Amino acid sequence: MVKEIIVLRETGILLFHYSVSGTRRLDELAAAFLSAVGSFAQEVSQDRITVMSFAKNKLVWERKGDLYFIALVSEEDSGEIHRVILQDLAEQFVSTYYSDLRRELPDSKRFRPFADIVEVTLQKFDGIPGLARRYKTVLLPAEELNTLKRVLSEVEVNRDILRGGMITSDGHVAVSNLRAYELEAALDFVPTAIEKISMKEHSSLEKGSSFLLIQIPKKGIAAFVVKLGMSEKTYLDLVNPFTSLLQLTSFENARKFEPDKVEGPISFYDFDAVETAVPIEDIRRETKMSLSAFSESIQSGALRLVNSIHETSIVIEVVDASSLIREQADEVLAQLIAKGVVRISKLFPVMEDRDERFVAYLEVIGIKKRDFDIVDSIWKYCNGSLSLREISERSDVPAQRILEVLRALGNHVKWLKERVLSHVR
Repeated sequence: MVKEIIVLRETGILLFHYSVSGTRRLDELAAAFLSAVGSFAQEVSQDRITVMSFAKNKLVWERKGDLYFIALVSEEDSGEIHRVILQDLAEQFVSTYYSDLRRELPDSKRFRPFADIVEVTLQKFDGIPGLARRYKTVLLPAEELNTLKRVLSEVEVNRDILRGGMITSDGHVAVSNLRAYELEAALDFVPTAIEKISMKEHSSLEKGSSFLLIQIPKKGIAAFVVKLGMSEKTYLDLVNPFTSLLQLTSFENARKFEPDKVEGPISFYDFDAVETAVPIEDIRRETKMSLSAFSESIQSGALRLVNSIHETSIVIEVVDASSLIREQADEVLAQLIAKGVVRISKLFPVMEDRDERFVAYLEVIGIKKRDFDIVDSIWKYCNGSLSLREISERSDVPAQRILEVLRALGNHVKWLKERVLSHVR
């Protein structure tokens, strides 16, 4: 279930907010989202990570240009289906408000009518996310899907046709009003259903009812739960509006989905900065409250992590200080980010110009040749315009070594938390 949707510029400017119940939880999470999404581990592409779980909810997002379209949904909901919904909304938002979006600071009031488009779009996908939690599903164009659902409902008005649905030949659910256990049974019948029409009794069904399975050539099976006592021809006549429509429906180009796999754990980049957003005592208090359901060892580790945060902390240092395994420490960080008490920031080193004074300083501290070679190779990048990760990628020097060498230079290196627009020296 979609709870909230926001449209956010990558600069942090909130353009649009939609809430089903009037809550504004995503407003609180916006800064945390931007903080976290920029710090995912390097081995995992930000373009591929589009789901982030927090407690009983998760964020699903799509990026279009400099805009993030973010949905707050239930933890068990299908991330992939909601990404499709967000893709649909992104196209409509950009096409509707293209001229407004060209302004650096557009008036957010202009975007309020988009709430109507959001509601219409969510109605188009009504029921699909729930199916996709557990079953393979096929997503037809909205107009065709709504027509199928309407005709199926009309067929079910007859008291002898209790519920129905359609499953493709390869086991994807296209539309269904069947109960969960009925759908499970119908899916079991698909591989073995070879007759054009068949009646199948099943232990899961109420007494006096049966499955009616009808082959839809080259498409799949229409499955109905019907009351026993009528002729085969009568049943066929009753469900004909739905089965005839299925024969005219093309499933070849429809998008197919697998049930959501458990999302992999979030992992933050080792050499990004961890900084407090509120006083440390408030973080300790929030940590105890938000992690009260966790084991005592995780709670203790979380407090060690919090206590290790200082002005120049980086992710790997607070993780090590926690003595937790990496996945647990990353989950603690994610929880603290979600609560808005901790931020993850990129580090942008700025090194002094290489004048005589700087060279003399290097001689005084007796810098080793291998360290001097690193300084020499990265100096041109250390002007605040590139993050530590970006410098590592450009110079092929491990970020850990760059950090070690630059920290040894003390006050001759400044560590910024925001990018400075500048030319590389």
